[in-house]
Amino acid sequence: MKTGNITIKMDSAFDKCPECKSVAMLRRSHSRSAWEQILKRSKMGNIYRCKQCDWRGFKFGFSLRGLSFKTFFIYAALILATAVVVRFIITKFVIR
Repeated sequence: MKTGNITIKMDSAFDKCPECKSVAMLRRSHSRSAWEQILKRSKMGNIYRCKQCDWRGFKFGFSLRGLSFKTFFIYAALILATAVVVRFIITKFVIR
């Protein structure tokens, strides 16, 4: 059963390769350029290489799945509604 939580994965090495779809064949790869260094230091993901097909690319360390989009939009709507109410209260009662 899937939950509506946002899934955060710590290591993408056990995911499927985007190219050949083999499971658990990814290993971390060294960054080659300044742009790859920036992406790597952002802590949002890492650069991987597939042991089977030699694919090399960036994989994010977090993912939104299934009901996560619904949960995300519910939280966003609640935050927006709260911001509107707080702004109304501030402009109506505090600032005179």
